[in-house]
Amino acid sequence: MSLTERLLAALPAAATASAAQARERFVEFGLPNSRVESWRYSALRGLESLDPTAADTAPFAAAQLDGLSGTLAALIGGSWQTMSALPPGLGLAIAPSAGLRAPSELALNMPADSASAFALLNLAGAAAGLDLIVDAPVLGIWGLSLQHETNGLLQVDNRIRVHSGGAITLLEHWTGADQAGGLLNTLLDIELETDSELTLIRVQELGSKAQAMQTTTVRCADRARFNLVTLELGGLWTRHDVSVDLNKAGASANVTGLVALQGRQHHDTQLALRHLAGAAQSRTLWKAVANQRARSVFNGLIRVAPGADLTEAHLKTANLLLSAHAEIDTKPELVIEADEVVCSHGATVGQLDDRALFYLRSRGIPEAQARQILTLAFGGEVLAAIADSSLRAALSARVNAHLPQTFAE
Repeated sequence: MSLTERLLAALPAAATASAAQARERFVEFGLPNSRVESWRYSALRGLESLDPTAADTAPFAAAQLDGLSGTLAALIGGSWQTMSALPPGLGLAIAPSAGLRAPSELALNMPADSASAFALLNLAGAAAGLDLIVDAPVLGIWGLSLQHETNGLLQVDNRIRVHSGGAITLLEHWTGADQAGGLLNTLLDIELETDSELTLIRVQELGSKAQAMQTTTVRCADRARFNLVTLELGGLWTRHDVSVDLNKAGASANVTGLVALQGRQHHDTQLALRHLAGAAQSRTLWKAVANQRARSVFNGLIRVAPGADLTEAHLKTANLLLSAHAEIDTKPELVIEADEVVCSHGATVGQLDDRALFYLRSRGIPEAQARQILTLAFGGEVLAAIADSSLRAALSARVNAHLPQTFAE
C-alpha cells in the first residue's frame, strides 16, 4: 500500500458529510511533493516507512515550566484530560471524537490543492479535539500540555474562540519521548472577535525521532490583537503552516519565532499574513540557528489586498549557520495591491561574529562556551517578546538545553 492508502486506512469511518468530503479531497489531491512550491524543501521520504496503526510508546513525565498559573488540559495517550479548575472568563470543552465535530472555518476555506493534504487528512478524522472559549480578560498564563507518544498516526483538532472584550495568554508545550517516531498531525483554528486579544506561546520539544505537521489559521476582527511567540526546538522532521487574516481595520498581529536545530533535524515554517482591510498592522521577527547537518526553512509572505490602505507591515528574518554542512532556506515576500502602505522585509544569513568570539575568548572563556553564549544571545530578541520574567527565564533555559554543546563540523 502507498502512504496515502495507509493513512486513509488508519482513519475512523467518516461520521459526517464534511469528514467524507475531506476524505474525498485528500484522495483527489494526494500528498504534496517538491513540485508544490511551498513544499519544495520538505520532502516526505521520512514518512514512507510509517505504519499509521503502530502502537504508542509508554507514557512519560513531561517537564514543568515555571511562570504558569496552571495547566488547563493535557493530551496524554491521544486523549485530552482536564487538569485544573478553570479561571473566570474561560470555558473549555473536550470535543466529540472521530469526525463528529461540525466543520470549522478552516474546513470551509481550505485551498483546493495538495498543499493542504495534511489539514484535509485531519478534517477527515481527527481523534482528539479541544474547544477553548474566552468571554472576558483571563488573568495569568495558562498552559496546554501535549504529549507525542505515538509510533503511528495521532491527529488533534483544537479551536480557540476569543469573544469581544476577551483576552488570554496561553502556552502550548509540546513534548515527546525519544522512542516515539510516529506522525503527529494537528489543526489549530483561532477566531478573534472585536477588541479581543490572544497571546499564544508555542514551545515545541518533541522527541528526537518525532515527525509533526501543524496547521494554524487565525482570523482577526476589528481591533483584535494576535501575538504569537514560537520556539521550535525538538523533533526530527517538523513543519508549521501559519495563516493569519487581518480582516478589519485596527487588527494587529505580532509573530516572533526562534528555531534551534542540530544533528539532522529539519523544520519548515510557512507563514502567510494577509492584510484584507486598511489600517491594520503586523510585525514579524523570525530567527533560526542550524548546526551540523540540520536544515531550517522559512517562507514569510505578507499580502496587502486591494483597498487595504494605511497598512503597516514589517518582516525581518535573521539566521545563524554554525556548521558548513547546515542549511537555512529563507524567503520573505511582499505582495502589495494597495497604494498608501508602509511595508518592509529583509533577510540575513551569517555566522557568529569573529570579533565577539575573540573578545570572549580573550577573557578566558573556552571556545565552545563562548559560542554557546553568543548563540543564546542571538535568540534573546525572540525571548524578549515574553513579558513574564519567570516564564522568560524558564524558556531561556529550555532553549539553552537544545543549543549545541559542541560545534563540530
